[in-house]
Amino acid sequence: MSDVVVYEPDNIATALTKSLEAPPIDPVMLSIANDVLAGKAVPDIAESVGIGVDLVAQILEKKEVKSYMDTVMFNQGYANRSKRLALINTVIEGKIQDALETGVWSKKDLLDWLKHLNDLEAAMRPKEKGPLVALQVNNYDTLMKDLLTDG
Repeated sequence: MSDVVVYEPDNIATALTKSLEAPPIDPVMLSIANDVLAGKAVPDIAESVGIGVDLVAQILEKKEVKSYMDTVMFNQGYANRSKRLALINTVIEGKIQDALETGVWSKKDLLDWLKHLNDLEAAMRPKEKGPLVALQVNNYDTLMKDLLTDG
């Protein structure tokens, strides 16, 4: 008997799809969340749906509704890191093009934009884990003597 496991394409696709599924949100709750994201006031939403303002507030506090709204806010506009990076790259390219055409350079301005781009790219990288236990070097000798002696 072989230890090789063969995955059917349908099984892998199904597994990936299931791992990416979001928690189900009631269509009314989804509609309320979308109205808030569109800038509609909570009292207006409550009136249009025919429920109380306090119930709308409770719906907006639900974990799945907050998660949905956070995801939408993060992925649209300039809250999205990719869009911010693309915008900064466009600004830098424009500044370089203007400098080449006019012959006038503002090194500080260009370097500030490049620094900002570098900071954003660094923030996107995974954080390196530091040491879990900090040991001060000046106490090391005393600690070792205490541990190794019967005293």
